[in-house]
Amino acid sequence: MRRGRLTCIVDVVGGLPRTERIYIRDSYARECRSEVLRVVRDRGAKRYLVLDRTVFHPLEGGQPSDRGEIVGERFSLTVKKALSSAGVVAHYGTISGEDPQPGDAVTCRLDWERRYLIMRLHTAGHILDAAVSEVFGGPVNTLGANHGPPEAHVDYAARLPSEDELGRIERIASEIVSDDLQVRVRFVVPEELESSAYNAPNLDRLPEAPVYRLVEIPGRNSIPCTGTHVARTGEVGGVRVLGATPLRGGFRLSYWVTRP
Repeated sequence: MRRGRLTCIVDVVGGLPRTERIYIRDSYARECRSEVLRVVRDRGAKRYLVLDRTVFHPLEGGQPSDRGEIVGERFSLTVKKALSSAGVVAHYGTISGEDPQPGDAVTCRLDWERRYLIMRLHTAGHILDAAVSEVFGGPVNTLGANHGPPEAHVDYAARLPSEDELGRIERIASEIVSDDLQVRVRFVVPEELESSAYNAPNLDRLPEAPVYRLVEIPGRNSIPCTGTHVARTGEVGGVRVLGATPLRGGFRLSYWVTRP
């Protein structure tokens, strides 16, 4: 057990092995059994908890952190956010009961309603990437994104679209949803990336990695992404373009999803 206030995620996870991220292969996994690797005390009842494996997606890649709880024999941690550094995920929240010890077995449980909404919003973001690329005549690089509540948006490095173009973007997105296409996830080595990724933004900025995870909407785009997604575009329900606002170097496209 480490004591004292540590707010730097690098200090919290330093020296620990990479976390097994179950959501990379199964976005629908709602819970898992894990082993405690480290507990770090923050102020009061606040704790950082590092595990060997997790279903919690941390704040990264334009996707907000999952929430939920981690439960052990003598404690429960209400997870407010998950953070990542050097491939290690730390879960931060409020503890009730005794502090766990390294080696203790715990159960991770997601706030599934929130996670599933984020999955639908993230897939909707990829659908909008495809729609924007069709309207603008090719892939448009992104400057940032938030594929989750309270407000979903994608920031594009392009001129501000007209009202007519916004309408076309929403119509194309709606067509992709109604086609109920399978959302495919596969893994490729760097030598396969050029032939496997298509209609994807930001490929020139992609960091080096031994393996890349591609999320493909067949015939629309295949994008390197480590986020969580629904299995079919029809699960998104509907995509509503709420508007576009100018940004330095581009524009922000705000959107939301409707119920399937």
